[in-house]
Amino acid sequence: MIKDDDIIQLYGSILSVPHGLEDSKILGNALQIFRGVNNVFHKNCTRHLELFSRFQVIPKHCFDCYKVLITPGNIVDFFKLLMVFDKIELPEDKRRKCLVETRENSSGSYKGLIYCKGIAEAKEVSQYLRKVISDNISSDVGVTLQRGCSPYGHAYPGYAQIKPGSVIMQYRKSWQTHEDYFDKHYSIVSTTDENIPNAENDILYESTDGLTKYTRREIYCLNYYLRYAATIGDTRYLAIAGKTLPPIPGLTRPHASANSNKN
Repeated sequence: MIKDDDIIQLYGSILSVPHGLEDSKILGNALQIFRGVNNVFHKNCTRHLELFSRFQVIPKHCFDCYKVLITPGNIVDFFKLLMVFDKIELPEDKRRKCLVETRENSSGSYKGLIYCKGIAEAKEVSQYLRKVISDNISSDVGVTLQRGCSPYGHAYPGYAQIKPGSVIMQYRKSWQTHEDYFDKHYSIVSTTDENIPNAENDILYESTDGLTKYTRREIYCLNYYLRYAATIGDTRYLAIAGKTLPPIPGLTRPHASANSNKN
């Protein structure tokens, strides 16, 4: 079990490293911390979401995309999840990320996601993660399955229904025409995490065992996450930050206690 003191000691050291970044330089996916291999299956997300935005068509590719969703209820457990994601060993070093929820139409606050191909693989990973999370953080932390990206489920509720007994929505053959037209007439520049500045070669902190590494951008993210906690009223951030932090301007989220373990 990871102790609170372990988090305070580790991240106290990391947060003391100056990152030198300004708010204006951190946008979108850059506020997420990624680990693992960004394999071919989970690339081109920018293309898929743009296709959906323009034509309300869920790409064929995304029907085989599943995520294991972990929802810590407070900032301390969220930082423990960051530690787990640093050290966990998954088949093919599966892509995973941690983020704080800033979208107005999405519930929840702190989230971890592990990307999987197909529901069978996702079920296997989620079963393993439940034990890992229970042993290292708490059995109260939610571990659930999610299909693709949440905007798809908002538009087509059947797409997101993957519980036992539910009818899993299939790709509509008529959508292929839209996909072909889109790929022919639109040029999409990827904004996925491999293009984020200050990436792997800009490491400012590395633990003595080499398992924990943080870049300039990621140390900025850690500071942002603590300010996020301050903004939503999660006072447990004080144990890590050691001081009162100002809220994030313009960010309005439900109180942390109202969001715990929900998505």
